Amino acid sequence: MEWNGLKMIISTMEPQVSNGPTSNTSNGPSSNNRNCPSPMQTGATTDDSKTNLIVNYLPQNMTQEEFRSLFGSIGEIESCKLVRDKITGQSLGYGFVNYIDPKDAEKAINTLNGLRLQTKTIKATVYFCFSLL
Repeated sequence: MEWNGLKMIISTMEPQVSNGPTSNTSNGPSSNNRNCPSPMQTGATTDDSKTNLIVNYLPQNMTQEEFRSLFGSIGEIESCKLVRDKITGQSLGYGFVNYIDPKDAEKAINTLNGLRLQTKTIKATVYFCFSLL
């Protein structure tokens, strides 16, 4: 089951790659649903990569609204996603948060990393987007 989650993350990170100039076949999604483009796609500065967080060890019964509320209490969020099983809808225990301001992302890590929620201790860290290609 963990491999399928990893496969899902990797497949959403891969940029669209064609098999040649005349081919209509692609090797990945045409857009990234986590708003996490590579620095090559955006020409982003180093600070931009510091706004994306991955949050692990979330309680399985946490809702998207609770997740957004918890991290939104720190600063303005551009996007956030609590990852769920596509079939059962159950939380997989991790999510992504993208802050507008890198200082808010740093504050979220300093404030919420190690926070005990129910029987879990969450882990919030910077998530570096990269391509495996």
